[in-house]
Amino acid sequence: MGLFDKIFGTNDKIKVQFIDNLNGQTIGVSEMTADQLPETFSVATTMHIQDTDWTIEEAIPENSVDFIKTKKLVLKMRKAEKINSNDIWFTTPTISNEFPQLIEKTKETEFDVFIHEDDYRQNEFLNQNSIPKIEKEFTAIKDIWSKHSKKSDDYTLFKNCHVRNTIGSPNLKINFNELKSLLNCNSVGQVVINGNVLSNGFSIKTENTTYFGILNDDLVIELCIAQWNDNTINEILEINKTFKSVFVNWYNCDLIKND
Repeated sequence: MGLFDKIFGTNDKIKVQFIDNLNGQTIGVSEMTADQLPETFSVATTMHIQDTDWTIEEAIPENSVDFIKTKKLVLKMRKAEKINSNDIWFTTPTISNEFPQLIEKTKETEFDVFIHEDDYRQNEFLNQNSIPKIEKEFTAIKDIWSKHSKKSDDYTLFKNCHVRNTIGSPNLKINFNELKSLLNCNSVGQVVINGNVLSNGFSIKTENTTYFGILNDDLVIELCIAQWNDNTINEILEINKTFKSVFVNWYNCDLIKND
């Protein structure tokens, strides 16, 4: 039953005007009781009207305490567009199965490193015993490249995206002070993802590279790279040697290890 089928009735009290925000035309006027409407339209709201989904772009007024008082409500709506799955493409061939725990940003640090959620653990250090799992993941990612990708003018798009689910937590055990000493880093910043802060996260910088990761007390249990240049390879090799790790660039299926 559509919304208009449910709202006509003699006991309804609030006069609601439905406007198509695309052209400004009124598509319907009805009366509704307060319990048929949300308490607020300040959050994203979709209404089903005459077998069609409409997104509420503006409500006047937007809170129930106000439109209950005035007995009037204007809803400016737009038809919700359905996305054709054939039009969906990804900008990366792979993402991590694990998503970081985030907390509200409440303080300023030496510097903030901003990353997109899709870039989390895309360039990371892992234990040497992870190599068999890395190779298994590489097989799936290379399949995405060969069978489900296309070139655009400036970048490559991917029809499918492989979710890495065999690696799990890196479980590194790198002494944070030793890492900072090795890289000659003193200042420590925080990692911002989608406006929130990576829980127990840290960021450090060298002249060549920006690193970030997660701490468990004084141990680095996750270590990733956010920005780099051609000289970063020397730092990677030094980290691998000192902490018996390997480095993975998942996007390009590159593995750096010390032979």
